[in-house]
Amino acid sequence: MIANVYKVKLISQASAIVFFIVLITTFILTRVIIVPKTINSTSAILFVSGFAILSYILWQKFVTGRTEWTISDDTLEIVWTKRPLERTKDSNLKWNEITKISKGSDSNYYHLKIELDSGDTLSFFHDPLTTKDDFESLIKILHQFRK
Repeated sequence: MIANVYKVKLISQASAIVFFIVLITTFILTRVIIVPKTINSTSAILFVSGFAILSYILWQKFVTGRTEWTISDDTLEIVWTKRPLERTKDSNLKWNEITKISKGSDSNYYHLKIELDSGDTLSFFHDPLTTKDDFESLIKILHQFRK
């Protein structure tokens, strides 16, 4: 079989938690310190819109990562082409090292769990609502290899 490559965008859970804490703190401090108490509706809309756009850009920069999953008959290789803030490592696994591939219980994201013979578990979070990538195709082929 020829190796297939799947490009998938993933979310770092640790970076997301830090991001939300910083985001909420910044929003509160901005509203209390910088923005005057008397504000008209146009200014409020512009402020919230600008804050939302900046938040989205920073989310893409610091929380999301991009990966390339190369699947062959013998191996599963995961290479990070853009790393989130969290330290991530590339992986090169043989299929016989993988014990189980499953979906975790996270309700907001698809939580892909790959359990290894060594007892380690690789966890990957994918947001299906905002991400257009090869994730669905990847999940199908992963489950085919583990049957």
